[in-house]
Amino acid sequence: MTPTPNILVTNDDGIHSRGIFRLWEGMEEIGNVTVVAPDTEKSAVGHAITISDPIRIQEFKQNGGIRGYSVDGTPADCVKIAVSALCKKPPDIVISGINSGANVGNNIIYSGTVSAATEGTMYNISSIAISLASQKSQDFDFSTEIAQKVVKAVLKNGLPKGTLLNVNVPAIPSDKIKGIKITKQGHVFFKDRFEKREDPRGRQYYWMTGEIVNPVNASDLDSSVLEDGYVSITPIHYELTNNNFLKPLNDWDFS
Repeated sequence: MTPTPNILVTNDDGIHSRGIFRLWEGMEEIGNVTVVAPDTEKSAVGHAITISDPIRIQEFKQNGGIRGYSVDGTPADCVKIAVSALCKKPPDIVISGINSGANVGNNIIYSGTVSAATEGTMYNISSIAISLASQKSQDFDFSTEIAQKVVKAVLKNGLPKGTLLNVNVPAIPSDKIKGIKITKQGHVFFKDRFEKREDPRGRQYYWMTGEIVNPVNASDLDSSVLEDGYVSITPIHYELTNNNFLKPLNDWDFS
């Protein structure tokens, strides 16, 4: 008999978000779930961790639903404290989401959703990040189904050390989704603009705006597949060494 898996659920949109509630419901059908998530939204904080302040936690329970711990720290903090202090048994899998908004291309580096999953891989725990490609939609039903399928596949097959799966789901009706494709990280980025403004007291400040730019459109990239109506699954890791540049760099003269 296969033991019931222990699943850690987290996110960066905060423990009150609709996405984590639906993810919790979906994971409850698979295993023993522990929810540890930020007490407020922590989007785009990347892999920040808290080292100069205490990390405060509170038990969290929502009537008729999600229960777990809220943390006044970052998504990476949540995984750290969950694995090291809060989980009664080590998680077999970490899943972060369901995020509002896609996490694709260069913007992955800013993502608290992906960073929480990355932290899981640092503990040698199979980890997944999942996002719905919409900032407005609150319909996470199909994304929850995808999360269940991916978790079951990971529990069955495992993942290489240090590797997580970054899953992005199109925000279109489920009957319009064409399927699932395995992809590479694309090159989408946010082209920043800073609007200079003035507050009521005459003090100047800047408000960041901008637009999403996709300089490369190819059939095997996360953003392109997503736009074409497929679920994108990208294996990513935190190994940052540019191995192709090691030999040329060794030939440099640093004297």
